[in-house]
Formats: sequence, C-alpha cells, structure tokens
Amino acid sequence: MAGEAATRKEKPIEGIEELPRRFGKYTLLRRLAVGGMAELYLALQKSVAGFEKLIVVKRVLPHLAVDESFVEMLLAEARIAATLTHPNIAQVYDVGVAEGDYFIAMEHVHGEDLRSIVRQMRQKSVRSFPLEHTLAIVMGCCKGLAYAHDRRDLDGEPLEIVHRDISPQNVLVTFTGDVKVVDFGIAKARSANDEEEGQLKGKVPYMSPEQAQGLPLDSRSDLFSLGVMLFELCTGKRLFKGANEQETLQRIVGGNYPQPRGINPNLSERLEAIILRALSVDREQRYQDAREMLADLESYIRDDRLAVSALSLGEWMQDLFDDKLAQQKQMLQEGRQLAEVLASEEPEDLAGTSSMGLSLSGVSQVRTKPASKTPWVLLLLLLGLGAAGAAATYMLWPEAAPTGPGSIAISTDPPGAAIYIDGSRRPERTPATLSDLPLGTYDVRLTADGFAPYASQVELTQAATAGTIEAELQRPTASSFGVVRVNTTPAGATVLVDGSPVEGTTPLTVPELEPGVAHSIAIALNGYETHSENVLLQAGDVSDITATLVRTPLGENETWLTVTTDPESATVTIAGETYDSGSPYEIRLPSGETEVRVARDGYEAVVREIDLPGGREVELPVELERIRRRGGGGMRRPDMDQTPEPAGGPGQLTFDARPWCNVTINGRSLGQTPIVNHSLPSGRHRVTCSNPELGVTRNIPVTIQPGQTTRQRVSLQ
Repeated sequence: MAGEAATRKEKPIEGIEELPRRFGKYTLLRRLAVGGMAELYLALQKSVAGFEKLIVVKRVLPHLAVDESFVEMLLAEARIAATLTHPNIAQVYDVGVAEGDYFIAMEHVHGEDLRSIVRQMRQKSVRSFPLEHTLAIVMGCCKGLAYAHDRRDLDGEPLEIVHRDISPQNVLVTFTGDVKVVDFGIAKARSANDEEEGQLKGKVPYMSPEQAQGLPLDSRSDLFSLGVMLFELCTGKRLFKGANEQETLQRIVGGNYPQPRGINPNLSERLEAIILRALSVDREQRYQDAREMLADLESYIRDDRLAVSALSLGEWMQDLFDDKLAQQKQMLQEGRQLAEVLASEEPEDLAGTSSMGLSLSGVSQVRTKPASKTPWVLLLLLLGLGAAGAAATYMLWPEAAPTGPGSIAISTDPPGAAIYIDGSRRPERTPATLSDLPLGTYDVRLTADGFAPYASQVELTQAATAGTIEAELQRPTASSFGVVRVNTTPAGATVLVDGSPVEGTTPLTVPELEPGVAHSIAIALNGYETHSENVLLQAGDVSDITATLVRTPLGENETWLTVTTDPESATVTIAGETYDSGSPYEIRLPSGETEVRVARDGYEAVVREIDLPGGREVELPVELERIRRRGGGGMRRPDMDQTPEPAGGPGQLTFDARPWCNVTINGRSLGQTPIVNHSLPSGRHRVTCSNPELGVTRNIPVTIQPGQTTRQRVSLQ
C-alpha cells in the first residue's frame, strides 16, 4: 500500500476540483455528494461505436486508500454486489484504480428512495401510500432478495448473502416503475470474516430481533426488515421508533408489536397475517425465504383482484415528482446535443486504468490530460440529471445527506466540532450552515475531542424551513458516558471497543463509552478464542463483562505453560516479553527450551531453564524469597513505588476524578477514571492521576483495608 501512496497524484484543493475531467476510462461530470469514506460523482462512460452511458463513480477518499484493511473490506463488499445481476438489484459495473484512487462504478438509477417518496407525499399532502404501489414495491424487494439469498459461487456452493440493511433509504423506485434494492455495502456472505459477528450494522429501527442482539444472521433477518417496511407503508406509522436507540432495540427484542389493523382498520385480515408472519420474533415461525413471502403476496393480490403494475407505479411517481421532472426536460434535450459534442472528441488511451475484475490484481497509474474547456461548458447543463438521481444513486457505505429546500445553521463553543446528521458524518465542521435539506426531522450529533457529545433534534417544516443549533460543548465527566468493567479468566486479555484496542489488559475499566450507541466489545488473548459482546449504555451506566476464555487447541509444536508465583504480584518474563497481570500466568509458547524469569521488587529474582514438550501442558510453581539484611546493618532498599506485603486479605478501590484522569496504581496503568471496585492487596498503595489536557499530575496515597472498599475522589481544577 505504501507504493500506492507514493504514486498518488496531488488532487486540487477540495471544493475547487475542475470538472468535468477524465478519470481513467470515465469522465467525471459532477460531484453528487461527499461522505466520510468516499466521494460520489455523476460520470459518463464512453466506448466504441459511440456507446455512452451515465453511471455513478464512487471514489474512495485518499486517506482511506492507503489503509490496506479498508481497501480489502471495500473489495470484499464490492465482490458481493458485483456478482448480483437482477432487475430488482442496482448493479455494480466495475472496481479499479485510477490515478492511485480506488473507485467503484455503479448503475445510475433515475428515481427516488422510499424515504424521499414519503417526504414528497407530505409536501403534496398525500396522506396515505397507495396499497397497490406498496405491494408492488415490497414484491420487487422480495424478488431481489430471493435472488441474492439463493446466489451460489462457481462451485455451486451457496454464498449465503444477507443484506443486513433493508430500509427505506435502500429501496429505490424509478420513474418507470421499477424497484431496486441497493447498498449491499454491509452485506455478509459465507466467505466474510467471522470476526464481524456480534457487531451491530444497519439502521436500528429496521433491525430484526436477532440483529438487535448481535446474534448470527441468515436471510430471514432481511425478511423481518422487509416486514417492518410493509407494516409502515400499510399503516402510515413507524413501528420501532423509541426515544433513543436503546429504547428502540428494546422494543424490537420485546416482541410486543401493535396489530396493523388496530392502526389501519381498512387493511384486510389476510394482509395483516402476512405482515405479522414476516414480523415473527421467532425466526422459525417467520417466512423461511423471500420466495415464500412473495408467493403469499401474489396470491393475495390475485384473490383480491388488486391492480398492481409497474406501469401505474411509474405514472404515480411521475405525477408525484412532476415539478422536479419538468425542470429537467430542457436539460435532457441539451444533454443529447452534448453527447454529439463528446462523441466528436478523440477518446484518450485508457490502458492506464487498472480494472481489478473485483480482485486486487494490480495497481496502475492513469495518464490524464487537461480537459478541453470549451465543449465542457455545455456539459454543465446536464447537471440536472444528477439532481434527479442524487437521492436515487446508491453507495456501498453510508449515504450522503439528501437535498432539498431547508437549512440548519450550527455553531459550537469551542468551534471545530464534527457534525453527524441522522448518523452520517458531514464533511463540514462547526460553524457551518447545512443547506438544501428536505423538510423533515433530523437527529444532529456534534463531537469534538476532549468534550462530551452533544445531541439535538431539528424539525424543518413549511412554516420553519431554517433551523439553528448553538451548542456550548462541555468537558466530559464520568456521568457523561457509560463505563464497562471487563474481567477475564485468565487475566491479561486485550480489549477492543468497536475494533480499536484499549490501553492496558484485563481486569480493565473502559471509560467514556458514548451513551445511546451500541458498542462492540471484543476480548482477545493469545491462545484463546476471541470473546465478543455488544453493550448499549446510557450516561452514567456501569456494566460488567465477566468472561471465561476458552483455549484454542494446542498444535504439535506448542505448549501451555502455567506459572504460579508466590507472591502473586510477581512478574514473569519469557523470551523478552513480560507478563504482569498476576499469578497464575497461563502462556501459550513454542515447544523447546526456554528461560523463565520471575521477579518482584524486594525479592530475589528466580531464573529457570525449562524444556517445553509439544502438545502438552506444563506447570511451573515459583516461590520468591525476600531480600535479606546485609552486613553492616544495611538493607537493600526496594523501589519506593513497591506495594508492601499484604497484612491481610485483599480489599477494593473505587477512584474518580473531576474532570477525568489516567490512573496508574503502583506503576501499573488501569486506564481512565472512573476505576470501580478494583481489587488490591491490603496495605498502602500509590495512585497516580494524570490529565494531559490540563497538564496536571497528582500522586495520592491510599490505604486498602482487608475486605473493605476504599473510595477516593480528587479535583484536578
């Protein structure tokens, strides 16, 4: 990956990139959106015999293109999407590298997603979604999902694809009445990394109960999500929408759902039965595949003689968005003239494009020449095409903010906070005005390093199309976040939160978890199976995770070494690596001769040479002796930070600071405050509390009494 960074061409400063311009074998016409991971462009593909096609090019942002793990994820997800060729699934055409940038070329869909359709209905005072169009859309989704769920590889083995994000944003309806499922970006196939299991991905209000709990998923999870959409389109009411994500997840898992006919008495009992079966909490009682659900819907339509057709759906879409479509007519005519101008230009040699055929087969730099400005002036007239398709194009990662007539002005003290709208990161930082937003309600979250997250909700209406947020960000305190205490058997495991490692090893307190957000906690220790859990905390919550790790089988050339030390606080050093989590130490090592060193301040160190047989477990007890008084009455003075030999049983320490600090006890790091019920030997200990933001460090002596909890709180300001 380093070589790619070295060959990367310098890009123009963001916001002033000269468009249109060539990008490999494509011509970028207009940037439709930019997110936290990629930029989305309306583009033109030219080929022999005057072939031209409007597509969407998604270009990965440069700082992510040098991240090998991210690129591997991108390509793995693109492989899934590109293997799906079906009328009800938006198509991925190409994946490659141009100018050192990874890109994905995708189908340009001329239509709108369901969320945009509902918003347009509100603006035109259309009170209910026509039943025949609801059924046409859901049946189209069933067809696309049935194809994806049944997809097999070249050897005939099922891919077991699960979309995992069936929601209104990912269902598009074109102006000709076609229905397309989009955004297989977080879809998971049989070949995907199993370590992702347990992570919450997707939009919470449309998750299945098993997805909300972080359990393994199969195709029936997508059918539950489709059932949620069918319920909402038939009733006009949200099914799962709590005050926060935790409440929403609880409603999903609880299973006490309202009856559709209790909200809309005009629904037939037969359609209600289809909805309720799709929403069964027990997936064994749910539809077992999309074809089964599709068959019930088709039978219901035939028996009730409902007029369901793509033609009428397309006409309804054109009537609903007539103003928007009328604005494009002139642009489309001039676009045809423009196509003739483009066709007259000599196409550039495209051999420099590295099209990877959906695999990492190589990287080549694309040679580009400055675009001719004169004919491209006309090309700007084509931009109306992008306006119609911006909400309808799809991405393999979170969608960009929509466009429309409203605006939100956001300012913070201090400035420079990151802005999230409905969970999606915006490119701006405060102060900023977000314009061209459709009317509706927006969840706004602001984050800045060293400050507690700020959340607010803004509603844009016909009477008030502009919203304002003036936020004073607060320094975080323990009560601003959730806290997780992780204890493992054996100790010494690494903890990862949402894929990022936390400093220190178990037993470990993980502070400052963002409240109201589902977090994935992974516990890893060499030689043991990784343990994963999901936590969803509110501000001030403290949760305990206690895990007994399971050993992985030993190889023929491996040995489990268990070192038991007296005192238990002694450290063990093997092959240059020191272990200090406390006795007993369970360590997986290569077989053969090795040296084990056991040491503790105030004691004579012990070094043992042992032979480790392959495929077996070995126990090594070591008892250290205190350093004796030497001649002349002198005594070797141990380090001042040592913990005296306990005079009784252990006790516990609960330690907190305002605003916060990093904590070490007797030189061992325990992470950030609060430290809750941390077990320590009885006696005196030295606690070091350090806040780098304030430039303050305090040393606090504490005395632990046997069997008791000592509580200490300090103020650093």
